[in-house]
Amino acid sequence: MQGKATQWDFTGHRVLVTGGSRGIAAELSYQLAMHSADVAVNFSAAADSRFGRAEAAQSLVSRIKADGGRATCVEQDLMLEDGGTQLATKTLDAMGAIDTLVLSASIQYHVPFLLQTPKDVSEQLRINLQSNIELLQTLMPHMAQAEYGRILAIGSIQEVSPSPEMPIYAMTKAAMKNLVENLAVQSASRGIMINNIAPGLIQTDRNAFRRSDPSDWDRLQSTANPVGRAGLPGDLTSLALHLLSPENTFTTGATIYSTGGGHIPVGTGGHAELVLPKSTEETANRMEVSPQV
Repeated sequence: MQGKATQWDFTGHRVLVTGGSRGIAAELSYQLAMHSADVAVNFSAAADSRFGRAEAAQSLVSRIKADGGRATCVEQDLMLEDGGTQLATKTLDAMGAIDTLVLSASIQYHVPFLLQTPKDVSEQLRINLQSNIELLQTLMPHMAQAEYGRILAIGSIQEVSPSPEMPIYAMTKAAMKNLVENLAVQSASRGIMINNIAPGLIQTDRNAFRRSDPSDWDRLQSTANPVGRAGLPGDLTSLALHLLSPENTFTTGATIYSTGGGHIPVGTGGHAELVLPKSTEETANRMEVSPQV
């Protein structure tokens, strides 16, 4: 198989990836399949069509199969009432018990708080929180009975650095972080490891509108984090694979920020550069600033 490494082996494990047809989740779906997992790629036909990617899920699954992996599409719009429960039921019927779950599907509205309508708020709560709760309540009992489970939520830098553009989205991601921590404590003795990865600016089709002006995009990247660039979906893969793998038997309840350092608060001076000595002589001769005691 292309791209397969030896450090992670998901042979015999069945994975459901929500919103798995595009962006970060699509790359993770592919890599999981390349490491021998059986992957259910959840997608919403309506959502993919809005991004001009109506065939995204089918194309991804075809690519996985062409490269020797195993995957299937599971269509379910999580905006619908009981969407998470319906998705879990469909996946169980198609694949059997799921022991690995990636909660990636979410929506965000770039609207100031006082201008968000009740519909804006309820839709973000529906997909970003309620559907995840439904999935967890349906799938975790199977994991607990088997005494094995791996769950990963895809969070956001906005858990700790909320943008005024997306106040409700930021709130939902912070709530999921709290739920991950709560459930990690309850389920660790059952062999279930549940964690959260919080990305910063990642280049996906979700933020394609920001790249309509290349100079604006370059400016955004340069100020987004100390690394000075947007991340790529592949930048998160190794971290996610470890947390989801059978080899992870100790890390649970963790939130790991993959932001290029963008989540770290800085002073009024902004991102300071590392200061290097001009010469070894300068270092040896510098004045002592504090007395020795």
